[in-house]
Amino acid sequence: MLTGAILAGGKSRRFGRNKTVEVFGGKGLINHCLEGIKSFCDPLCVVVNDLEPYRDLQVPLIRDLVAHQGPLGGIQAALAWSPHDWVLIKAADMPFLVPGLLRMMLDAATDADLVVPVHSRGFEPLLALYNRRCLPAVDFLLQGNRRSVTALFEMVRFKTIGEHLWRLVDERGQSFVNVNTPKDFADLIANCG
Repeated sequence: MLTGAILAGGKSRRFGRNKTVEVFGGKGLINHCLEGIKSFCDPLCVVVNDLEPYRDLQVPLIRDLVAHQGPLGGIQAALAWSPHDWVLIKAADMPFLVPGLLRMMLDAATDADLVVPVHSRGFEPLLALYNRRCLPAVDFLLQGNRRSVTALFEMVRFKTIGEHLWRLVDERGQSFVNVNTPKDFADLIANCG
């Protein structure tokens, strides 16, 4: 079994407002994220700082154990909450997930604590599989005021899914589409329309 956790605690500074509730294709960005993983993950949760924008979602809302720790704090909360060993962590501003990529990640999870895709911009730690075995290392980093998710890679057994592999199942890189700015959102609408 696999827990799915959408991280929605960001401040959307570059977007100028809460991008996760912006609507395209008749649904909010976060709804696209949830729908893309619900057939693979049970339970689902959304990790938030502010509950109010997400009260209508039909999934548990959980908060960071310690507020304002960035994505690593969200990962900590999801791992602590998960009833399963493996958690799919997904950023709320990444609306798509090609199922073949997730299957590839799950297949690679043997003898690993973390499975992370790599693309031209580097690691994608906010579309990755984390085992609950990572939790002590996450706790240690946050207690030391280290919030970099990639710092975790030095402390756990991790495997990567290289671009040459994931392109076999996600040729256009749809799983890595990310909305950071209003222009990104306009491009998303134009490409999905």
